[in-house]
Amino acid sequence: MKKIKYLIGCLFRMNFGRFFVTVRELARENKKLSVAVFFDILWCGIRYGAGYVDYRIFDFVRLSAKQRGTFVTRGINNEFIRKLNNKDDYYKFEDKSVFNALFKEFISRDWIFLKDVSITDFARFLEKNPVVIVKPVDAICGKGIEKISVAGDIAGLYDRLIQNGQTLVEEYIVQHEDLARINPYAVNTLRFMSIVDGGGEVHIMFRALRVGIEGSVVDNFNAGGMFVLLNEDGVIISDAVNKKTEMFDRHPSTAVVFKGTRIPSFKEAEEMVKRAAVTGAFEGIRYVSWDVAVTSSGFPVIIEANHNPGYDLLQSKVYLIDNEYGRLADFLRVCEKC
Repeated sequence: MKKIKYLIGCLFRMNFGRFFVTVRELARENKKLSVAVFFDILWCGIRYGAGYVDYRIFDFVRLSAKQRGTFVTRGINNEFIRKLNNKDDYYKFEDKSVFNALFKEFISRDWIFLKDVSITDFARFLEKNPVVIVKPVDAICGKGIEKISVAGDIAGLYDRLIQNGQTLVEEYIVQHEDLARINPYAVNTLRFMSIVDGGGEVHIMFRALRVGIEGSVVDNFNAGGMFVLLNEDGVIISDAVNKKTEMFDRHPSTAVVFKGTRIPSFKEAEEMVKRAAVTGAFEGIRYVSWDVAVTSSGFPVIIEANHNPGYDLLQSKVYLIDNEYGRLADFLRVCEKC
């Protein structure tokens, strides 16, 4: 019954236009009949809890049933979230002003919530921080995030931000020069995924670097960004991939080669995430994805975190190059201790 309810919910939320475009694209790319791809996607939804986006990103079109059954899909990921995260505590991560207050030890930058301050307070903040990032407190996928170099009408800016719902204003982070060399157009962030088991041990399930593109102030996958996989020492071990599953061995604007590049202060960043993950567990959220910036001084800071981790990066095309089986077994092994 639970699976049926989940599938019905997916149907109501589905972008049917995008779905049929995906069917046609996959059929053409793999020299298959569209009707065959259509019914295979439906079957994967029923059998594996995989949506059509999962089907494309995980390359299900060419995988066997045995291989498909090893993947953390949307439906399976939702089950992990229900098991590990308390729904009543979601707001602590969804409202970025609440999150910043709870995790201030790891935020390590100035920020204000406009609904709690006056225009005079806002002006004082801008005197200290003439370049800021503004965002809605419930921003997702980089939507509504804007970089502003402040000049001129502060009262007008205050009113505009309130009207647009961009009520969280943060000090702009200057990233480490090694990361700016890869992509200077946005702060490129480390992505960690953590699970805290029942004994309080923190398991890092995923390590990656998200990389922005020219013309965007965010590095989000859903805003045109790319990501590369990292090993346990913080060295890039893959080419980059974007949401369209296009592959890049070097950044398209800076021509910096991805593989072999070492991320500065990586170990410090991972240790910080582990400490934050324990804090998150106390706050009722044990399964989290964390976005971390490395500042110009080499000091890691948390940008934000998500109680609904994006599982899509876990097993995408760059992962499949060396391993055509998913990560489900790794998650089940950790969750046995939860």
